[in-house]
Amino acid sequence: MLDIGALHGRAICMDERGKVLNYRMTSQCASGSGQFLENISRYLGIAQDEIPGLSLSSSNPEKVSSICAVLAETDVINMVSRSIPPADILRGIHESMADRLLKLLKSIDAKQGVVMMTGGLALDAGLVKAMQDGMAKQKMSTRIDSHPDSLFAGAIGAALWGIFRHRRLKARGLLPQGSLVS
Repeated sequence: MLDIGALHGRAICMDERGKVLNYRMTSQCASGSGQFLENISRYLGIAQDEIPGLSLSSSNPEKVSSICAVLAETDVINMVSRSIPPADILRGIHESMADRLLKLLKSIDAKQGVVMMTGGLALDAGLVKAMQDGMAKQKMSTRIDSHPDSLFAGAIGAALWGIFRHRRLKARGLLPQGSLVS
């Protein structure tokens, strides 16, 4: 599983029962996150819902730093001043993010099977395409998949965890008197 949220990316390897075998999260830099992509779209003056289509229409992606969000934003400023089309900038951003996220997947040994993408960027067709292209280039025998409700995976997981914890506390008699939830 690859969860890409506003601030972090998380790679989670699970067995067939859903038991977590390995987990890694991006550290410090936000260059592989939704907030980073939102900042870039604002700088380019385009709406967020335009990003996937523009990225997919690129014919000549620009190389963007994948090391640091600040360096990537500096790259974008330079590209805009050189009149690089937004589509090529966005495709370069998606490729940069994909490189970073593929490293994250490799760090948990995700070498085969399906990688389910969740979080705010799971439905970004431009990023999904960059991920698929990166996997093919690196000869990974994995494929990316997502669901229209992938955006809500974190909220659903938190709700399920909350129910589980509530039931355990209730069974032990550890809920405060007058608890709103029964």
